[in-house]
Amino acid sequence: MTDSQKLSMLRNTGLSYAGQAYALLVGLLILPFYLGHLGAEAYGLIGFFAVLQAWLQLLDAGLSPSLVRQLAFFRGCASQSRRDPRAGALLRSFEILFMPVAAAAVLVIVLASEWIARHWLQAQALSHSTLVRCIDLMGLMIGLKLYATLYKSGLQGLELHAWLNGANILIATLRYFGGWVLVAHVSQDPVDFFLFQATVALIETLLFAAKAYAQLPNPAWFTGFDWKVVRPVLPFAASMSLTSVLWIILTQLDKVLLSKVLLLEQYGYFALVALISTGLLTLTNPLVQTLLPRLTMLVAEGRILDMERLYLNATRFVCSLLFPLAGVVAFHAEPLIFAWTGDAQAAQWSREVLPWYVLGSAVMALTSFPFYLQYAFGQLRLHVWFSLVSAGLSIPVVVYAALLHGAWGAAIAWFGLRMLTFLVWPSIVHRRFAPDLHRPWVQDLLRITAMTGLGLLLGAPFVETLAGDDRIDALLALALNGMACLALVTFTSRPVVLRLYLLMTKSSL
Repeated sequence: MTDSQKLSMLRNTGLSYAGQAYALLVGLLILPFYLGHLGAEAYGLIGFFAVLQAWLQLLDAGLSPSLVRQLAFFRGCASQSRRDPRAGALLRSFEILFMPVAAAAVLVIVLASEWIARHWLQAQALSHSTLVRCIDLMGLMIGLKLYATLYKSGLQGLELHAWLNGANILIATLRYFGGWVLVAHVSQDPVDFFLFQATVALIETLLFAAKAYAQLPNPAWFTGFDWKVVRPVLPFAASMSLTSVLWIILTQLDKVLLSKVLLLEQYGYFALVALISTGLLTLTNPLVQTLLPRLTMLVAEGRILDMERLYLNATRFVCSLLFPLAGVVAFHAEPLIFAWTGDAQAAQWSREVLPWYVLGSAVMALTSFPFYLQYAFGQLRLHVWFSLVSAGLSIPVVVYAALLHGAWGAAIAWFGLRMLTFLVWPSIVHRRFAPDLHRPWVQDLLRITAMTGLGLLLGAPFVETLAGDDRIDALLALALNGMACLALVTFTSRPVVLRLYLLMTKSSL
């Protein structure tokens, strides 16, 4: 990889993390206000919408990630440029494919809203009509989200990360701060809240569509479906679609079942747990957005050693950030939730559930890297078989755990299944695609895990002393503990150790 390409990727990753960090921090800051102003049941509706949105990503059918890879592949070929007309034709064809899918999704949700409100959600305070209208608006937002994701994928494939993250910051500001102003000063009606969120979703879709049309050379408005540019993408899209189905089952089945089992108020508390555990996975998104196109380009250019080096460094970077954060959240779950929300009941409810979900999410983020390797080579057959076996094992375990043991059982199942996957899967993928990577990969993980554990043990007395009734003191203690873990991980990295060794062994004058 050339110096300019390294700088480009570092810049893109930095921009992506800046945008993602802003959206995540704003969400973490504002969402407790939603809980306080709207109530636990309305917050449970927000959590239910997040689950519904995740499940209906299945309607994407693998087209959006396929668009990312195809555009990156075009750019990785020596004779292709960003203005390749096939890129615009591919986007237009996918738009046409999405049209009946999005319309059907909206219609089905609207028709099913009465049944969901009456027979699925366990609400006690919110009226039936309120639930129905909120679910109707959820359907509209899901239809818009399908198209917004498609346009974002096209821009991601062109590596327009600076613009993307600027736009994401704008949308996050509208969504969260606008929602806060609404519920704090205008209306606490959940219907008004979801109506506002639907308006933001429309703005988001139009914004990304306008930019995609400007960057990708599109045919005339009434140009139709182009089979020639779609056909080469279909095998990869089919694999992505199947694995997406299985991925969503693996990650969202427990949340759907718990929306039926738990009271809507309790599901509001669970939504906090899901937000934090999902937030950990979200932290990897900025890197993945820049990593996948670059890995694909390196493979297309035949620079396999550069690709492997990038893969190893990216794994090390993610784990160095993720493991200390997950450790602090898992070991200090109750004071963290109380310091964040000020809700003692939510903190007490979460203390036995949050640790297992957070640790499982950290392991899942790590176990996703073997998929990125297969994605770069465009060979997903091994991943498809793995996903099928995982789903066959996970579905009965999750159904049993959630229906019979509630949120605690679902949390234990979540962590156990993620650990089983980690122990088996990465070595198989590495042996197939990059045999020399697995040993240093594992060594890095063991070092980062050990240093994180040491930091948590050393910081535990300090956190227990400060994490009392004062929320600011508790947050400060948790932040310092996380920084101490991160410092230990960073100090023991190979470059730091090597520089220290050279200084200590340098001959004196």
